[in-house]
Amino acid sequence: MQNLKYDDSGPAVQQIQTALNLAELTRLPRLNINSQFDALTVGRVMEFQSLNHLTADGVVGPQTSAKLPQSVPAQNDPSDPPQGRSLLVDPFNRKLTAYDHGNPALNISPIAGGRPGYRSINGMFEMTQRRLRRHSSSEFPGKDNMDFALFYHEGEALHQGNPEVQSHGCIHVPVPHAEQLFDWAGSTDIWVIVIGA
Repeated sequence: MQNLKYDDSGPAVQQIQTALNLAELTRLPRLNINSQFDALTVGRVMEFQSLNHLTADGVVGPQTSAKLPQSVPAQNDPSDPPQGRSLLVDPFNRKLTAYDHGNPALNISPIAGGRPGYRSINGMFEMTQRRLRRHSSSEFPGKDNMDFALFYHEGEALHQGNPEVQSHGCIHVPVPHAEQLFDWAGSTDIWVIVIGA
């Protein structure tokens, strides 16, 4: 089969969405079967790939397709509902959605990701416990230039910043949403899924 990715459409995408809805473990919403490989479908694919020890690139090729559920569960054995918290970060469409048990808790737009040469890394990450209400970058100095920082991958974090200015790999979240997101995150376990077109 050919690789299927963001912005593709048609019956093959519908099959992928149906299969993803049969997958047991997710923190994102179950998908509407609309045959459109949209941002949420990319997020679900990356989540599935990560949980199945595949490269989380959001592209459905032979390896991912082979691992997707192939059969419908019995009527008395439906898929479990989403459990836990996650963030779907879409720098290309400049959107961030926080999910709690598959339900949208925060919708934030616009955001900004990394500039060319410093693109935000795509993948699924566990947010670290390094969560700093006040923080200044040592690599790119400036007083409190990374306030409400939620680190998820090495030096990359979601933090307060101008959404009209691209970063050095982090995700800029505007006022007052950065503080709202920080408070929502608290100390809970959160998966951060950063997608790219």
